[in-house]
Amino acid sequence: MQVDSDKVLGCLVGAAAADAMGAATEVRTQQQIQDYFGGWVTDFRKPPADTFGRCNEAGMCTDDFLQGYYIMESLLNHQRQVSDAAMREAFSRWLAYPYYANFTGPTTRAAMKAIFNDERPSLQGELEGEKQSVQIINNGNAEATNGSAMKIWPAALLHPGDTDAAIACALDVCRFTHNNLLAMSGAAAVAAAISEALRPVTSADAIIAAGVYGATRGYRLAQEQGAMTVAGPSVARRIDLAVQIGRRHRHWETAIVELNDIIGSGLHVSEAVPAAFGLFACCPDSAVDAIISAVNIGNDTDTVATMVGAISGAFHGAGALPAHYLTTVDSMNHFDLATLARKIAG
Repeated sequence: MQVDSDKVLGCLVGAAAADAMGAATEVRTQQQIQDYFGGWVTDFRKPPADTFGRCNEAGMCTDDFLQGYYIMESLLNHQRQVSDAAMREAFSRWLAYPYYANFTGPTTRAAMKAIFNDERPSLQGELEGEKQSVQIINNGNAEATNGSAMKIWPAALLHPGDTDAAIACALDVCRFTHNNLLAMSGAAAVAAAISEALRPVTSADAIIAAGVYGATRGYRLAQEQGAMTVAGPSVARRIDLAVQIGRRHRHWETAIVELNDIIGSGLHVSEAVPAAFGLFACCPDSAVDAIISAVNIGNDTDTVATMVGAISGAFHGAGALPAHYLTTVDSMNHFDLATLARKIAG
């Protein structure tokens, strides 16, 4: 399918800008966000000194977008095919990132240790059971994290309008760092939703349906491919629940309260991915509102916002986003997202 470069750019800018905004609010509760910033965060702010993103200036991205950015560039360098060489190239760049320790979550850090023998500690905690003298079954159920889904937008951009191909590609990407059923299910959901959003004509309902389909099919394919079993809630069923919650609110300010209380927006993939779909369902007509809702939901805001920004940006296109989103993220991260979008669109 020939894809509109404005939709590709919208996905890139939406994800990058949302990540950078969410870096300022990460870890805080909704009340703490309002107390610290004097209200809701609606634009780029420098992350406070007590957050993971304290190393950043306003407009700088975190791992949530940067890992996907490195993967995208690497896949373009490798004939658009996921391979061990392409993924090693991408994550070698991530290992060299100056603030790697600030942003690398426990599942990715464990993968970097296993693949690259990287021994640096993360500021985001250790995997459960890491210091045990015996191997805990399912690796202690600690690896079903949202790091799989936050970086998965390249799988969709390489397969616009082809949800099955996007799902298959998403699993190939995940296998490098998040080779478990739930993480793959969440990644497949986001990839399928973005792939659908890139169609010339689609709807919010179709995008959400694609996400549920992706979560279900991704889980089944991951099982067939021998991914690790982990205990945890169904991503697909929790997307359904989150969407029901999001749809019954007229404004994101009330939606984020109920979504936070019932779904959550934390590190586990069955929280962050459904939360992203719930926020999209609440704000289907405005990419900016969808992004701002994710920035202010609390907890793992940069991850949830990156996913919401990628889906909404792909749906509405770059033209629906404020012009300074692109100029700011380009300037602060040394990107040229417009050129990257043209390369992806071919």
